[in-house]
Amino acid sequence: MPRILPRLLALTVLGCSVSCASSVFTNYPDDAWIGLDAFQNGEFSYAADEFSFLEGTRGSNEFLAHAEAGMAYHVGGELEKAIDEWLTALDVVDGYAGRPTISGRTVGEGALSMLVNDKTIPYDGEGFEIVLLHAFLAWDYLRLGQLSDALVEVKRGYEFEQLEQERYGNTYGMNRFGRFVAALAQDMDGQYDEALIDLNRLAKDLPDHPVVKYSLARIKRLRSQQRAKELSRSELIVVFEVGHMPEKVATEFTYNTNRSIGKISIPKFGPSSSTNTRKLQVRLDNRLLGRTQSLENVLQVGRANLDDRIGWVTTKAFGRSIGKTLIVDKVAEKAEEKHGEWAGILVGVAGSILNTLTESADLRSWLTLPKDIQVLRTHVQPGEHQIQLVGPNNSTIDLGIYSFEAGSPVLLNVRAIGQQLFVHPRPPSQPRP
Repeated sequence: MPRILPRLLALTVLGCSVSCASSVFTNYPDDAWIGLDAFQNGEFSYAADEFSFLEGTRGSNEFLAHAEAGMAYHVGGELEKAIDEWLTALDVVDGYAGRPTISGRTVGEGALSMLVNDKTIPYDGEGFEIVLLHAFLAWDYLRLGQLSDALVEVKRGYEFEQLEQERYGNTYGMNRFGRFVAALAQDMDGQYDEALIDLNRLAKDLPDHPVVKYSLARIKRLRSQQRAKELSRSELIVVFEVGHMPEKVATEFTYNTNRSIGKISIPKFGPSSSTNTRKLQVRLDNRLLGRTQSLENVLQVGRANLDDRIGWVTTKAFGRSIGKTLIVDKVAEKAEEKHGEWAGILVGVAGSILNTLTESADLRSWLTLPKDIQVLRTHVQPGEHQIQLVGPNNSTIDLGIYSFEAGSPVLLNVRAIGQQLFVHPRPPSQPRP
């Protein structure tokens, strides 16, 4: 009995110290809050620096560290840095190729996840997150004028989407923004047949979407005698990213056994932020040009993805928790037989504490993804035009003068975070809003 007490106390203290020092025992939203707070306040370079520290225990959050940093640079208009971060994130994913996400890369990792929690398995992104990552990469390459690189990401997006369908038999409609960017890149490259395939697939899901209808009509004109007339005009293409994804939260409950306490912890998406999702008004020379329309409800896709996996996640959490309490109960019983009643009680208490510390839902997700992606695509006559935006709070932001050239679109990226709009590119002489 004298030797058991200090050993059990030391074990408990060790568990507590590990829980404070390791991302395996902490929640990702808590680890990421500094970067996320900077992101929400428009301090994008600072946010990217903070996100870069999130690689976690044994690189378990390496994908998220680069994905989040890339999004911060993307919204801040530092596209080359965004691309570098996102390509690194994809390198992380490629390193996990062939591994079923839910089971762990190795036998050791799978066993550790059953003993501790799912955060011991390195996060390699949900399928919809990877598809969107390829789409954002292609979009930023287009904004930089690097069409060939954009087409490479389009191809890689196709390949990953096919892999997801073969492995899991699902898409959740997660490819709409990717298909739009793919069709846009193929249009700009003169691959009209390929663009038509993607647009027709979009039309099956969104038959009345004005951008899909416009894009289909444009391809039809480009393949007809109206080609010269179509190319004599310019275009404005606006991608409007609304808000950011909500954090995941844990749904938990505890239960008692004869000698210990067990806990089950299940992830779910928390409430969405209050960012107004109304359409963005775009004005050209003080006249209404159009409004953005939702193309990809990212939050809905994320919830559907989690709902599809929740049965397996719950079963695994339940089995892991029961297994832990059975072990604690057995060890406590042996301790009581050998050292008396108080030894058994002490083992049960220490085991319950460690179970409570280690049984924690995996709350990791790509937090800086927009929760909704809207688009506007329309003709503009060549020349210089003043662009204004009417934001979610009905305030008008004057972006200044943009130059439109025949046959070449102006690509504009807008992000709404709270009541603020962040716009790129902007004319060099114009201040930020």
